[in-house]
This record gives sequence, structure tokens and C-alpha cells, in this order.
Amino acid sequence: MFNKIIWLILISINLAIVCPPNPVSGQSRTEQGLPFITNYSPKIYNALPQTWCVQEDERGIMYFGIQNYILEYDGVKWRKIALQGISGQNVVRSLNKKKDGVMYYGGFSDVGFLDYDSLGQKRTISLLNLIPKENRDFLDVWSTYVTSSAVYYQSREYIFRLDDKKSGAKAYDMMKVWKPKTKFMYAFYLDGDYYVHQQGLGLYKMENDSLVLVPGSEFLGKERMQVMLPYPGKQGEKQYLIGMFYSGLYLYDGKSFRAFSTKADEVLKSGAVLYKGLQMQNGLYVLSTTGRGLVIIDAAGNQIQKINRDVGLQDESIYSTYVDKKGTLWLGLDNGISRVETASSLTKFALQSGINTGVLNILRFDSNLYVGTSNGLLVYNKKHALFEPVPDIPLNQVFTMLSDNKQLLVPGDGLFAVKNGETKTIKSSVSADLTLSALYMPPKYPNTLFGGGTFGVALFNRIPATSSAGEAGPWKFIGYLPGISDQIW
Repeated sequence: MFNKIIWLILISINLAIVCPPNPVSGQSRTEQGLPFITNYSPKIYNALPQTWCVQEDERGIMYFGIQNYILEYDGVKWRKIALQGISGQNVVRSLNKKKDGVMYYGGFSDVGFLDYDSLGQKRTISLLNLIPKENRDFLDVWSTYVTSSAVYYQSREYIFRLDDKKSGAKAYDMMKVWKPKTKFMYAFYLDGDYYVHQQGLGLYKMENDSLVLVPGSEFLGKERMQVMLPYPGKQGEKQYLIGMFYSGLYLYDGKSFRAFSTKADEVLKSGAVLYKGLQMQNGLYVLSTTGRGLVIIDAAGNQIQKINRDVGLQDESIYSTYVDKKGTLWLGLDNGISRVETASSLTKFALQSGINTGVLNILRFDSNLYVGTSNGLLVYNKKHALFEPVPDIPLNQVFTMLSDNKQLLVPGDGLFAVKNGETKTIKSSVSADLTLSALYMPPKYPNTLFGGGTFGVALFNRIPATSSAGEAGPWKFIGYLPGISDQIW
């Protein structure tokens, strides 16, 4: 019987995850709990802590760019893939892959790709020899982007483009090189166009193999631009979300830039650096910082979620963000790696949600979610995404609640009613003489209420209503039923 019960539970969970939720009964975004987070500390994968980039291969195996290695993780084991650069100085800052599955990396004074060795394991292949000798004096490669026929590597000193030869898929031409007027800070590839931010100058776009300043973007040169993502236009036109180091977000419609205020500006303009961003499969935006964790917003600028130490993240400085094929969010941190189950149908309410004691029962009443705990009654505040104590309810165990017309009956150390957000006392308890654990209202006798308590069964009768509004009358305590002295649950 036990095995059958376990199988029924597992089947129910799988159906809940696989079957699309009913729009009416599905999880409301305003009541979304905290995501499940798995933290991988450097001790787990036995390497240096800073993680600069994340990528997934065609088999679903994850790769992470760190100091001296590329980490490979198959869900069980971690493996270090050595780099061919200078030992002790190399670090992989960027990873990307083509549709054919070939993964490319940008490191310290090195560019290359991953290939299989004779044992079928991934290894790094440097392409440094394809770069002209006079252009090999570069440091970190901060971004790597692939197109249908080329790979762009961007460092502060140069942009390199590796073009495919038409004569063969694995043969390459010599890399084409672009030099900045100042410094290339970070690059972006969207809708088939390559953009790069130049220090002190603004945003440039690659047009006919020339970098052309985007008109009106000069103000962007005064700060660091780290984020550029697709943004839905009102008439379907192409727009982009621009993220700056300190001054927040802007929208670019192809002609002009305008500031974009959000409900997450408290974080984005807090002085913490807005470092990376991505758009998830559901259209929401993940914006990560160095020092304040990350925020998730929608296209209207509403803050959907904040993920930091308070909700279980091991470090709040996030250097890279990546969504895998299952919709799971991976974070490369200053200290480790974290996996955030943003695509799961299941979320949780925990200590960070305001629940700091045992949960005894849950009831939805008047569109609000109430939780009876070992230490009083809580109600969910959708605006603050937090369970808060209901005032004037004693901090005792609340084992049950009962909906009674337009009020919520709450037993505890006495009997209470919550109506329109206010609490009133039906019958107080003196020296625990009315400690109630259960309530029952017979369907045939709606004006009779039984309360199971420490000293037997308490009886309440409803006083006839005097109002013509159709509301039920108040309850009156009659006493305990004679002959019952046991504790009733």
C-alpha cells in the first residue's frame, strides 16, 4: 500500500509539471514563491571561485569559464578542461556555440574552440596562430558571438572575426581584425547585427565590415554599457533594452534612446554595477549585478522577483547568466556557481517569505492566502511578496480556519473572526480556558458552531442578524458540552 501511495504522489507531481497549467487555477505571478536554488561552491568542483561565463552543449552538458580551465558538468561529475594559454594567467571570459554544436571560447590572450579527443572527451584548440602576429598583444576576450558563417571575438584591444571558408566546414580564413578608436568595452549580437560599445564614444554597429557610430548613442560612451536585449515594439518594430553600469535602463527603437524606469530601479540604480542581462523564454528579463544579486522584470518594468542572499543565493556578485534548454537559470558568480529553477512549476515559501515557524494549515479566503502556523496566523502580502502576521491574533497554534459567509473564523487561544482585513474577538480565552484546535459547522445547522478544544467541545450559536443587508449575525459562546472532557482535535 505504501508503494502504491508513493507512485500516486509521483504520478501526480509529474502530471502537474508536464501538463500545462489551467490559466484560472495556475500559479498566479503575484503569488509566486521562491525558486529552488542549488549552490555549487568552489570546494565541490575543486577550482578557483570566479565564474565568468556559462554555456550548454548539444547533449545538455554544462560548461563554465573559470581561471585556468573550462569546467564541464554532466549533472553528476565535474571535469576540468585545460587551456593552452599561459599557465597561471589564463582565464575564460566568454563562451558561445554554433548551431552545429561547436563551442568557441575567448580567454586571456587566447581564442579557440572545443573539439573531441581520441577518447571522446572535450579539449581546447587554440586559434591564436590564425591571428596576425602584430595583433596578438591583447588581454581578455570579453565577448564571443557566433553567426551562421562567422565567429566574433572581442577584447579591449581588438575585434577578431573568424570566417568560414566556403570550401569546407572545418577550414578557416585568416581572421579579420578591427582596432578601436579608444577601447572596445563589450559587444552584442542581435537580429543579425553586431554592435560594440566604445569607451568615451558610444555604441557602434558593424555595417559592410566597418564600425559605424549609432546616431544619438554618444551619451552611452560616458559610462559602461553591458546589456543589450530585444524589446517588444508597440507595432512589432524592433526595439532594444539597453543596460548601463549605474544609470539604469534605456530603450532604443532604432532612431532614438529614451530612459526606461522600472520598479527595480532601487537595485539597478543603487550603485551596484548592472553587469549582465538576458531575456528568458517567457519574455521576462534577468538583470544581474555585482553586489546586489539579480532582479527579474517584465516588459512593463514591473519587478517580478529579486534573487539574492535573502532567498538562498550563495553570492550576490553575478558575472554571467544563462538559460539552458529546460529553462533553468544558471549563474556564474564571484564565488561559485548557482542553478535557479526558474522554469519549474513548483516554487516555495520559506523563511525568506516570512514563514519562520511550522505551517499547520492553509486556506484561501476573500482572494487572500492565509497560513495557520505554530505561532499565529499569517496572510500573504502580494505587493511585498511576504507573509505577514494578522494583527490581534494571539501567537499560538492555529490548526484550522473556517470560512463563514464574509468572515474567516480562526480558533486558537480563543475564537476570532477576520473580516475586511480586520480582526475581532468572538470569545477570548482566560488562562487557556478556551484553547481551540478544530471547528465544525453542521451543514444542516448553519447557526451552530462546534469548537474542539483542550477541555472538550465548545458550543456557539449564531445570534439572528438585525441588519437587512443579508449578512449573518454574530456568534455567541454558550458553553462546553457536558460529559466530554477529552481534548478534541
